[in-house]
Amino acid sequence: MVDGDTFHYGAERIRLKGIDTPEMSEPGGPAAKLRLQELLRNGLVHIVPHGRDVYNRLVADVFVDGQNVAEILRMDGFAKPRS
Repeated sequence: MVDGDTFHYGAERIRLKGIDTPEMSEPGGPAAKLRLQELLRNGLVHIVPHGRDVYNRLVADVFVDGQNVAEILRMDGFAKPRS
């Protein structure tokens, strides 16, 4: 796990599409990371890739048991404003 919107899947770094969570050094960053870990461990994970970003991370919609992880994080209050 990298932070609240990026995680490792095998050798790949996956960046959640459509959300920007606080960095680890910012308020809420560690909590967002913990929530993402919890979500990814609690069901069947489905990754829908959309390409790569400037850091060569795979940008993807990620679903757990059919629910969009970015939307769950947003509803839980972990999205930075305007993300």
